[in-house]
This record gives sequence, structure tokens and C-alpha cells, in this order.
Amino acid sequence: MPIARRRASRGVRFRLTLAGWIFLGTSVLVAVTALNSGLALLFVMFGCMLGALYVSALLSRRMIAAVRVQRDLPRRCRQNQRVQAGYLLRSVRGGGSCLALRVAELGLQEVRLPEACCGYLRADQEFLSRADMVPRRRGRIRMESLRLSTTFPFGLVRASRRFDQPASLLVWPARGRLTTALIGKGASESASTAPSVRAGGQDDFYGLREYRLGDNARWIHWRRSAGRAEPVIREMSRPRPRTLWVALDTCVPGDGSPAERARRERSIRFAATLIEEALAAGYRVGAAVAYGRKVVIVPPAERRSACQRLLDALADIDDNDARHLAETLAHLRQAWVRQAHVVVVSPARHVDEAGGQPLIRLRRSCRELTVVSGERLGEVFRDDPVAAAQEGE
Repeated sequence: MPIARRRASRGVRFRLTLAGWIFLGTSVLVAVTALNSGLALLFVMFGCMLGALYVSALLSRRMIAAVRVQRDLPRRCRQNQRVQAGYLLRSVRGGGSCLALRVAELGLQEVRLPEACCGYLRADQEFLSRADMVPRRRGRIRMESLRLSTTFPFGLVRASRRFDQPASLLVWPARGRLTTALIGKGASESASTAPSVRAGGQDDFYGLREYRLGDNARWIHWRRSAGRAEPVIREMSRPRPRTLWVALDTCVPGDGSPAERARRERSIRFAATLIEEALAAGYRVGAAVAYGRKVVIVPPAERRSACQRLLDALADIDDNDARHLAETLAHLRQAWVRQAHVVVVSPARHVDEAGGQPLIRLRRSCRELTVVSGERLGEVFRDDPVAAAQEGE
């Protein structure tokens, strides 16, 4: 036997199933009856029953040792939405066919994930098995190891192997719906002086330049290109989008009630919804979020990667009982918010007291300030019903 297969076989563990324990108890009764009666047929039956247990363990160990498992998991998903976890089962060379394989996650507590099954895996072949799960909580789900098991052929012995494959799944907050227009359409009062990266649409004419390899031929200025050795291209400049800052109050006392924590989760979902709505409207969106040990500033941006960074920051919010709203607002520099619209989101009812002097300075320095807290949160935001029910339990 090759060294690799011997090492794989050493990692196989055996455990009797319920049917195996019943079968073993029956074997013991047959042995006792054979000793008392002296019937040779009972001794033969007892030997066959022990042989069945041995053959079941031998065959299941051979199959488990000949299979490798690789997890296929997305990096991000959204709260209360179904996500698929895939497991690639690969039969090694010379291992033979494998039957009745099951894959389960070990130590997974944040979400319920059923076992993935593979009825038949041919020799030297691959099979992708999938299992669905629905994360009910925002945050990071950590996965450490997998367990591959089988009870073939008789269902008496369960042979299993453990595969250590650390991974994590980041669960974004659930998205609700804004019932009030808190932001505009993202229009601009001035155009950028730099040429637009993407030409077309409602962009304004910026200038002409020589044709470069890869330019769209539709933007060749044929009239100016006549009589030239090289054609010229029309460059366009697009309006500079408005900037939106979202300052989120995540502080909840260590002895806070479940209702206070539910209000904080609701404010996080509102912030996530507002960020996605603003990015869809063409805003450059930044955020200030307080964690238990630090305050994170996500610079304003308007691309898809910015949405991922912002939602990742909201998903990773931990238990914060020391960083208050005033400290979060103090990290916003006046130069950043001078021409920006700032939305302060807080589960507290008295934001003026929580914000303190930084809130007063922010109101004077920013272009527009909107405070969403307490009862007003229910007026401007319709929460995800499933997430609200989960937090209310």
C-alpha cells in the first residue's frame, strides 16, 4: 500500500450506528445461546455476524481513504437569503468506486447546514454535491473542518474522516426599503476637469486627442480627422457625483437589553439599504463605523467595489460598548464633509446628547445633515420582515 494511502487510512474513525449496536447485541445473545446449548449452527451464525461487522468496517475504510473533499463556498451572501455550499468529491487513482458518501460541517453553530450526499462516485472521477443554507444573523460565519462519512455496505459501521479546511462566509445585513426620499438623484453642480473614464451617456464634451489602440471607433471626430494621418477622438467629461457620508452609531452598553440590540441591528440594516440606494443613484458613498476597539473610515467611492467594502464594514460590526457616537463623528474631518450630505444613523432617541460637540461642528461644516434615530427610523425605513421577526424573538 502506498504511503499516502496508509496515512489516509490512519485518519479513518469507526463508530457503530444504531443498527450496528442492535446487530452487536443480537450477536452477543447468539453467542450466549450457543455456549449454553452447544449447537454448532449458532457458533457459525455468531461467526458470520462478526464477519459482517468486519467486512462493513473494511469496505467503508477503503472508500473513505480513497476520497478527497474540497469545499466550494462563496465569500459573501445576504442575511435571510439562500446560499449554496458545494463540496467537490474526488476519487484518487486506484481507490475504486465509492457509495453512500456524506459530507457535514463540524463545529458550525451560527447556521444550520444539512449534510451533502453522494450516492455513487466512480473511480478516478469527481462529483459536486451541494447543500443549501439560510443565514439568519449578520456577521462572519467561520468554518473549520469537514467530515466525510459512509455506512456502506450494511449500515452497521460509520467510517469517517476529518478534513481541516478553514474558511469564512461574510453575511451582509438584510436589505429593507426606504419609504422617504432622503437623498436626491446624485446630480452635480460642476463637472470634473479630468476626462471621463467611460464615454457616452449624458457626458459633456471635454476635448480632442489622438486615436489610441482600443478606442471605440464611434467616438472618432471624422470632420477633424479629415486630412490627418491619425484620427482624433472626442473626449467627454461626466458630472462629478455628490458625496454621501453615513455615520453609524453602533454603541450599545454591555448590559443592554435585547430590545436595544434589536434597534441597533435595525439601524445597521437601514444604513446598508441607504448605502445601496445612494450608490444606485450615482453618489460617492463613504462611511464612519465604530467597532469595539477602533473607528473605521471607509473613503467615498462610487464603484461596485465600494459597495462591497461598505457592506463588509457593516457586516463585521462587533459588540461595541465603548465607542460612542461622539467619537465616531470626531473622526470625520471638516475637509471631507464640506460639500457632502451627511446622514447620522443612531438607535438612540436623544442624538444631540450622544453626538455632543462633534455633532454641532458637523452640522456647521457639512453641506446638509440628516439625523435618523429613534422613532424616525420607522418613518423612513421599512425593515425586512424576516429579520425583524428574528430580532424580536
